[in-house]
Amino acid sequence: MGPRRTNNTASRWQNDPALRSNVKHWAVNDAGLLNGLQAIDAWSEFFDHPKGTRLGLYAASLYLPSVITAYIGDFLSDRYGRRIALAVGALLVLAGSFINALAINSAMWVAGRAIIGGGGGIAKVAAPALIQEIAHPRLRPMLACCYYPFFYFGSLLSALLCFAGLYVPGNWSWRMPSIFQIVGPLLLLATLIVCPESPRWLVSKNRMLEASHVLAKYHANGVLDDPLVQWELAEIEAALEKESTSHQASYLDFFRTVGNRRRLIVLLSLCIGYLAPVLRSVGIVSPVRIMLLTSGLAIWNLILAFGAAFNVERFGRRPLFLASIVGMLISYGFVMGFSAGFASSKKAGLGTAVIPFLFLYYGFYDIAWTPLPVPYTAEILPFMLRTKGLALFTSFGTMANAFNQFVNPIALQAL
Repeated sequence: MGPRRTNNTASRWQNDPALRSNVKHWAVNDAGLLNGLQAIDAWSEFFDHPKGTRLGLYAASLYLPSVITAYIGDFLSDRYGRRIALAVGALLVLAGSFINALAINSAMWVAGRAIIGGGGGIAKVAAPALIQEIAHPRLRPMLACCYYPFFYFGSLLSALLCFAGLYVPGNWSWRMPSIFQIVGPLLLLATLIVCPESPRWLVSKNRMLEASHVLAKYHANGVLDDPLVQWELAEIEAALEKESTSHQASYLDFFRTVGNRRRLIVLLSLCIGYLAPVLRSVGIVSPVRIMLLTSGLAIWNLILAFGAAFNVERFGRRPLFLASIVGMLISYGFVMGFSAGFASSKKAGLGTAVIPFLFLYYGFYDIAWTPLPVPYTAEILPFMLRTKGLALFTSFGTMANAFNQFVNPIALQAL
């Protein structure tokens, strides 16, 4: 019998102290910031109107460090715990944010972005594992699927701050939204003070008493002999004992069994914004209008991504993936068609027609590819390979992102 056994919690999480704590610790980006900065004239002037290869380098600098630091995140998470890894990642993002905001030249600005990206790579490995391992079984699917949609809170905040920056004179029009990047890591560091360590990690380090107290506090309102707590402890011990009887986990384990090879294929398949230039390419050149569309898109993404995350158990993962892929293909076809029509005719109506289909494209993306890949990766991996799998997922995903971010502005410039 699994986690549906008797448990000292209320039927609704809102009415239960332990379950509310689960949600509180779960609820805490910079990728959306560059979209907004490109619409701020002072930023473009300060960096000599970057485009093509240089703009691609600026964008890719956020992703390239994660290709390496994801594996550092795996090492820190397994050796010192998920909380320590998250703290290291947050401190790097904090340092990079200050360098980014106070940059006196493009090299310093890119260095700041690279440090932010490096810290983010570490955190992206530790955070999903910690959520998966401390969440109550009843809330685990929802909380895990809501992890990545929180990106859109950062994206929306970035868009609004960049919109406000349009009315700030001088270079503080872009320094102001850049300095606000410190908010995320500061909130995370404050949360880590009271956030528990992963009970699975504690058991793996023979810290059984601490693990039982964490499970009792967050899964049964402090009742140590709760049936669910006892079952979870037994399940964790049995799983870790089974995994440890063979040998110390390594990345080669992904190739040693058929099951692990399939898991590797799945996580690499799952991982494989230049909004301002795209909008300009279809005749939308007003900075205010670009900012409003960026903000509107962030709100749209936020609503749909969280809507899908809260209903993933109702609709199922596979139907959401299939609906997302089909919808993206169709809507992207319309985006390409109207963009090509505008490029050849310069008719404003064709350029405007791109906008609703951009929203549709992102909407279909949001119902599956935002909430599902990270928790799905964490769910299918055994404990000993979990952070290693997340490191591979993050590394290959950011490698693909870095490539896309680098080549997209070159392609846009060539249009």
